[in-house]
Amino acid sequence: MGESFRGTYTYLLSIRKPIIAAVNGPVAGMAVPIVACCDLRFAGEDASFTTSFSRRGLVAEWGSSWMLPRLIGPAHALDLLFSARRVDAPEAERIGLVNRVLPTAELLPFVRRYVEELAANCSPTSIMIMKRQVYQHLTDTLGHAEKEAVQLMLESFRRPDFREGVTSFLEKRPPRFQRV
Repeated sequence: MGESFRGTYTYLLSIRKPIIAAVNGPVAGMAVPIVACCDLRFAGEDASFTTSFSRRGLVAEWGSSWMLPRLIGPAHALDLLFSARRVDAPEAERIGLVNRVLPTAELLPFVRRYVEELAANCSPTSIMIMKRQVYQHLTDTLGHAEKEAVQLMLESFRRPDFREGVTSFLEKRPPRFQRV
């Protein structure tokens, strides 16, 4: 992934496997960039978020000035950073800070099922490569990203996971992908 994805908390972006947050309470201050650097974020209905930096005389810490605009857009990022106001779970979902809000009692069972579904039915190699593509292409041009995607797709045709994915589909059975 490169050195730029190996910061104190931004290293989460460079981990080859998905990092999935289940947020079941308040997220404040330096916890915001940690949660923002997770690949997916699911929240219980009682979760809340606040940057709190400006109310403490601080700046956007730990890469949050890079990550938040990419997750929620510059206007929402600046609103959260300038005001340091508390955002409830429904608003966090509306602006894209979290992927989904669930009743708090259903949060952990839902996230567990989600992860189990990925593990049972998705190619670990494909997930690893797609994660790298998404984060590296955040700072790349569209033309280069497209060319690299074509090359990676051609390479994927030669992997055992492609054969297994097609075979399992034709045989109407769950895939048995190799673990990485």
